[in-house]
Amino acid sequence: MNSFQRYYKRGRFPARFWGDRALMAMNGKKHVALPEWVLPELQDGQFKNILDIGCGGGANIQRLLEMFPESKVTGLDISDYALAMARDVNFDAIDQGRCYLSGGNASQMPLPRESFDLATAFETVYYWSGITACFTEVKRVLKPGGTFVIANELDGMAKEDHRLEQVVGLLHVYTIEELESILTTAGFVDIESRHDEARRFICLTCRKP
Repeated sequence: MNSFQRYYKRGRFPARFWGDRALMAMNGKKHVALPEWVLPELQDGQFKNILDIGCGGGANIQRLLEMFPESKVTGLDISDYALAMARDVNFDAIDQGRCYLSGGNASQMPLPRESFDLATAFETVYYWSGITACFTEVKRVLKPGGTFVIANELDGMAKEDHRLEQVVGLLHVYTIEELESILTTAGFVDIESRHDEARRFICLTCRKP
């Protein structure tokens, strides 16, 4: 298993040596390009309460806090190891009451219904088991009219993506078309997608009715 494959294997549940490397990579310069491509499209939104699902080491929480200085951001991750790093990265915001962290996964979030104006999922839906039910759970915690954003660095179009699925296991690299279909089944509307074919980035934005 090469380092790229190991990164995605540990991305599901970061822990110990390779988990530490995966989290550092998530927070590092190599993964700045995706949020820099996605987040500017959101800057005019009115998002007072934001949820970052699969927040990892907390770098995107930090970006969201900076972009929306009057807002609060909650980070959710299944890994206590990841949450510890996110806590270190966003210590000041936590102390100020602008950032909250919670353990949990997308299939059953320990969060109240209709609480968030925006939910983001960066590089994480690959790992969601029972993804339609997970999307329905995201819809549950969003306020009516709330926005859900999915952003991936892999577009599911290359043979390497399917090889990655086989090697890593319990992982699926979705195409835009697959995600659009699942979002529709889960009850989301106004689904829009973008595809940077050169970098293979995809982003889907949708809304809870």
